[in-house]
Formats: sequence, structure tokens, C-alpha cells
Amino acid sequence: MGKFSKKSIKKYYLKKLNRFRNYFLFPAVKQTNITRNRVLFTEFTLTKMSHHMFRVPYRPENKIKIIFIFQAASFWPSWESFWEACQQDDRFDVQMYVCDDPIKEQIQFKSARAFLDNLGIKYAHISTVNLDELKPDVVVLHTPYDGGHRPKYLHGNRLTASGYRVIYITYGIEISDTDGARSDHFTASVTTTAWRVYTFSQEMIPLYKKFSPTGGDMVRAIGHPKFDGLVGGKFNSFPEDINNLINGRKVVLWKVHFPKIVAGHQITPSINEYLQFAKNISQYEDLFFIFMPHPKFYEQLEKFANVSDFRATLDSAENVHQYFEDDYRAVLLNCDFYMIDRSALMIEAGVTGRPILYLHNNAYDEPMTPPVQHIIDSYYKAHSYEGMDSFIQDVIYGEDYMKIERDDAFHKIIPFLDGNNGERIKEDIITSIMKEK
Repeated sequence: MGKFSKKSIKKYYLKKLNRFRNYFLFPAVKQTNITRNRVLFTEFTLTKMSHHMFRVPYRPENKIKIIFIFQAASFWPSWESFWEACQQDDRFDVQMYVCDDPIKEQIQFKSARAFLDNLGIKYAHISTVNLDELKPDVVVLHTPYDGGHRPKYLHGNRLTASGYRVIYITYGIEISDTDGARSDHFTASVTTTAWRVYTFSQEMIPLYKKFSPTGGDMVRAIGHPKFDGLVGGKFNSFPEDINNLINGRKVVLWKVHFPKIVAGHQITPSINEYLQFAKNISQYEDLFFIFMPHPKFYEQLEKFANVSDFRATLDSAENVHQYFEDDYRAVLLNCDFYMIDRSALMIEAGVTGRPILYLHNNAYDEPMTPPVQHIIDSYYKAHSYEGMDSFIQDVIYGEDYMKIERDDAFHKIIPFLDGNNGERIKEDIITSIMKEK
């Protein structure tokens, strides 16, 4: 066929896909609506061609070669049951690789290797393998953020353009519905070009179909693996060191995000409110508090307050323990009450059926995706030290008068709590591959 051979045509379109993909997601200049529409059409066309024409063909006589590119230890719950399901299925050849390159994001990746070592999972660094030689059927990515998280050859568009079936399981909950968050959720390189995206709720599907430039047909909502680890009694007690400190008291989880600015507005409560509560926390001597900060909390706190003073205030309280471990589930599932600002844990805590206080900034209400908004509308709310104290006085020392409303909202949005979400995702992958022509 000369210069118009199938191989040359494929090479030409793969080059075009990469070029256009980088252009329309990270444009050098502001695009007009006409230009944007042309680019989106190009994205749609080239992504579909990658999925249907250039994809590495699966050979039925072989096992499905699936590689996991591990990055953040704290994201492990989003993979755990899926990883185990693949490991236990003889139809898969499963391999784990670590990508902890110090590109931009470092704090959340620094414990990746030690975490896998503790689990006894064998792995290699992704830089030691040539993907073109390995020819994986499926590549599972840990995060959707290409630019600050992975070297360019592991960007979602490049993996897809190379013919690999890219899978992304949302590492958390798609919480925010701001313009920036919509870009992360629906138009980022990974979530746009992936072969499959698995989200936490069926209620998210219409949003993907509305905003995704490639149509959202790759998105599935058949249960999220992180909920598998929250049911079934796998974590039925606190870590022993914490249990010794509790001394029979009721336990309150105080989970905080790092101080976060969105569109010029701080969406998490004022640090001054948190500091005031910290200074008064010792007065609740019959309660025990576990303070669980986001991995970047103290790093970001430097922009707002004296970090040493904040840490010292909590460390000096007899009824407080600061928890910094990557796996939060043993703590999450065994607390009696929750005070949580914007975090995936504010949704995951709903598994327990226990009282939840949602902490927010009174000056600005962060837009939430509809399924998340539906759940947090059933929570208690506060934005200040006084509101946190009222939750303690009225609910912890009083009555959980919103329990029925809260449970109904949670189970409507999160229906799959049978512990088999990882298994369902694995079977969906197998079925989809076997249907390919």
C-alpha cells in the first residue's frame, strides 16, 4: 500500500492526536467559541479513533495484561478491592508500578513505596519498563492530574494515543462544581481520553455527558471500590495506640482540608475559627478528638497562621490525638461523631450512619455537584467555633435529630454497599474487552 499503508496512517493520526490534545487542553492563547468548538470536535474524533482503530488488540489466547501506576498512598482505598479482584483472577496478568517522580506534587507521593512495602506488594518503578515493549492491554492511573503528577509519556492523552486502554477510578469524590473543578472532573486529559472512568454515583453520569467533550460514554457507576473497605467489618477497631488514649470516652473525628481558595474565595472555614476551637478543646474532657489533617494542611497553613502555635495547641490537649497515617479507615469507621470540612471523607462517613457536622465558610458557599449537595443537605452545618460548640452541646450531648434524613440521602446516592464494587469493575473490564471486534 506504499506510503498510505495502515501503519503510516495510524502513525499520522497518533501524532495528530497528541498535538491537538495538548493544544486544546492547554491553549497558549484564549480561544474563541468557534475555535473551541473546532478543537472539541477534533478531540472527539481523534479520541474515538484511538479507542476503536489504534487500540492495542487483545489476543484471547493471552491473559489480560493490566498495569497499575501507583502514586499516592492515601488514594489506596480507591483501588484496593479492584486490585485484589484482579490479583485473584487467573484471566489477568497484574503488575504494579510506582510513579513518585518529584514533578510538582511531592508530599502525597513521598510514602508510596513504603506503603506498598508494608502491604507486601511487589512493584517496580515505572521508569524501568518500556511500555511499547510491555504492550499492556490496560493501564490504571491513580490521579487525573497529568501536568503536576506524571512525566509526559504517562499523560492520559499519550497513553490513549499509544493504543492502551486507560482506566481511571476517581480517587475521591467529585465534590466541587466550580469551573475549575469541572475542568478537573470532565475535561482533563485523563477523564476525557480514558477508555473507562469509574465514578462514585449514577447521579454523576449526566454531568459527564453534559460537560465531557468526548461524550461521557466511557463513564460507569457500578460502585466505588473505596466503599468496599468501609463495609464488612474489616476495620472494626481503632489502632491500638489510639485505643489506649481514648480511655472509654466518645470519639470525635475532626477532619480538615488544607485552607483552600477557589475563585478568590476561601471555601474552608476561617483558620481563626479552627484555632479558637483548638484553644478550647480541652474543656470537652469527656470527649476524645482525633485531628486528621489533609497531607498538605500544615504546609498550606503557613500562609494563614503560625503553624507551630496551632500544632502546639493541639499537642498540649490531653484529649486530642493528631493522626497522619495514610490509611484513615480504621479511624473513620470507629468514631462516634464527625466534624469534617470539604473532603471525600464527609461522604464516606455516611456509611456509619452517625452524626456528621459539615464545616464550611460562611462568606462563600462552594458550589457542589448535585449528588454531593444532596448528601450534605442532610448534615448538620457550622462555619464557626460557636457552631462547632453548638453541635457538641445539641447533638453529641443531645439528640441526633437528622439521622433518618441523612441515611435516606446517603443510600439514594451511594446504592452499592455490598463489598463487591471492585469485583464489578473487574468484570466490566473483562466483558468490555471480550466484546471488542
